[in-house]
Amino acid sequence: MEEKLLRIKGVKIHIPAKCSTIYAKIKKLRFPKQYKYGGTACWKMSEIQLYIEIGEEAYHQKLLKQKELEKIS
Repeated sequence: MEEKLLRIKGVKIHIPAKCSTIYAKIKKLRFPKQYKYGGTACWKMSEIQLYIEIGEEAYHQKLLKQKELEKIS
C-alpha cells in the first residue's frame, strides 16, 4: 500500500492546532516530524494516525527511544 502524505492543512484537519504549536511540538519530540517532498513539508498519514491512537506522551516516548537508538548506531 502506498503511504499517503499530508500537507499542513491536512494535518490540521486531524489535529486542530496552530501551525506554530505543531512545529514547537516537533522540536520538543512530541509530534511526528515532517518530511520534505519537492520542497514542501509533508507528514505521513500513518504517523499522524499513530499519534492520534497512542497519544502525545506515548508518541514522545517512542521518539525518545528512536533518538537513543540513533545515538548508539
